[in-house]
Amino acid sequence: MATVLVTGVGGVGGTATVQSLQRHSDHEVVGVDMDPDADGRYLVDRWTTVPAAEDADWPDAMAEAVAGFDADAVIVLVDEELAELARLRQKLDGVPVVAPDQRTIDRSLDKYVLAEWLADQGLATPETELVSELDGLSSAPFPAVVKPRRGRGSRGVERVDSASELDDYLTASDRLTDELVVQHRLDGTEYTTSVVATRDDRLLSVVPKEAIEKDGCTVRGVSRFEPRVISSCRRVHDALSPGGPVNVQQILDAEGRPRTIEINPRFSSTACLTVAAGVNELDLLVRDALGESVATPGEFEDGVMLARYTDHVFVSEDDAEQSKSLRRQRR
Repeated sequence: MATVLVTGVGGVGGTATVQSLQRHSDHEVVGVDMDPDADGRYLVDRWTTVPAAEDADWPDAMAEAVAGFDADAVIVLVDEELAELARLRQKLDGVPVVAPDQRTIDRSLDKYVLAEWLADQGLATPETELVSELDGLSSAPFPAVVKPRRGRGSRGVERVDSASELDDYLTASDRLTDELVVQHRLDGTEYTTSVVATRDDRLLSVVPKEAIEKDGCTVRGVSRFEPRVISSCRRVHDALSPGGPVNVQQILDAEGRPRTIEINPRFSSTACLTVAAGVNELDLLVRDALGESVATPGEFEDGVMLARYTDHVFVSEDDAEQSKSLRRQRR
């Protein structure tokens, strides 16, 4: 049994990862979050707070948490933390982080850089432009989606169908135009696919999941044996060589061709569905990070449904007051 530290346990992906590890592995699961009131703290065996990743003290605080919990491996689920992994790895004294290599992280977190790279590789992706480089707003690839170059959870993402709608978005936004991309909008079936790759880039499995309903993250999804998506994601893996887990988001165009719209360089919030469908990507890649030999899993089960719902946790008033004290100490 290993002790696995999960970051961002207050988010949907964090709580799903914690619960999946607890139900489908024998690892002890500990956690961190920047919010003292993070819901996931009631789920993990032990937990603590850390600063935001942009804080100069974040790597030291993380290293202190890893040492304090005697953690054997770290799963990073927060995009802002992924961008700072080079700083973290210098502090961890060899404790592995289950994440792709830094080149893949940097390429994937910037949506404009990613779109340019995908096009250069001959991988299908919607037309994507920087707002600052448009030849007038009317030249945007309408119907479109406008979104920050860096961001997550559909924050700041909006559908726009005309130059006037794009202008309204820009007027309300506090971002510079070179921080925003506008991408041709496809209205086909969306897939969020687990591409399960080891540190030495051995592809263990590709598990497509149809995103039936989204609200920031996928709230209803189902595993699908979709050969077109599987083949496309294999090509993405071969070109990207991530050396770790990635989540490929695609939409089928009018011809049924998968077009990659984003890549998350981490386990996604639907990794729990991948596990439920029979491919335990969390446990596999933790054990790979620890130097164990892991075998290619069998086929995943088609048609496994994920339905997220609200749950409730009841704690003592003293425990709640302790959270308030922690929050005051951080201010």
